[in-house]
Amino acid sequence: MENTIVIKLGGVASDNLTEAFFEQIAHWQADGKKIVIVHGGGHYVSKMMQAMDIPVETKNGLRITNQATLDVTKMVLIGQVQPAITTAFQKRGMAVIGLNAGDTGLLEAVQVSDCELGFVGEITKVKITLIEQLLGENMITVIAPLGVTKEYNWLNVNADSVACEVASSLKAEALYLLTDVPGVRNESEILTEITSSDMEQLQTTGIIKGGMIPKLASAAFAVENGVKQVIITDSLLSVGTKITSKVAI
Repeated sequence: MENTIVIKLGGVASDNLTEAFFEQIAHWQADGKKIVIVHGGGHYVSKMMQAMDIPVETKNGLRITNQATLDVTKMVLIGQVQPAITTAFQKRGMAVIGLNAGDTGLLEAVQVSDCELGFVGEITKVKITLIEQLLGENMITVIAPLGVTKEYNWLNVNADSVACEVASSLKAEALYLLTDVPGVRNESEILTEITSSDMEQLQTTGIIKGGMIPKLASAAFAVENGVKQVIITDSLLSVGTKITSKVAI
């Protein structure tokens, strides 16, 4: 969708919601841009689980999700994190609406093949009609990273993956993956631009590792599926690392 910018809020979402963040959103809207937010919330989910004495377990960077964990995840993402984000926009006079997979089956998903992960899914379809209608009315849409199967079972989904799927479905002009680092580092240097075809070499040489590996894999998927560019950064005002689908030199 022309003039659409998708932003994934990661880490502690409230840390990203600075006045500079809202000023940039307002600037984009004044220029005719349509804004979609996909939010994470892992920090808040873990905090609530610890308060409820539910063990927090992960595998390969994904939260192992049994029924109790899924129930807490839904409660926190839809009942705590998303309202905090939408309220912050409303306080600044911006039209905003929160969405989740229960709204017209917005995010269709299937359970991942690794049964040890439990109720963890991957998105198979983004039903963009509702999103496009809301964007057409200049509503900022805020989406929770949960999916629903064709049998109407809920699944926990990685927020980076959801953001990339949403951005790809909308053919967004840009996707910002806001995280707690200013970009992809090569020692002390931030790489300003890499291509999807660079990924394997960067991983082999150890430049990208840990949690940055799945993040960049999601970014590569996005730029190979209709998103013009993905920017990994800790601020909308920072250059960060730009990922494009251009062939590596």
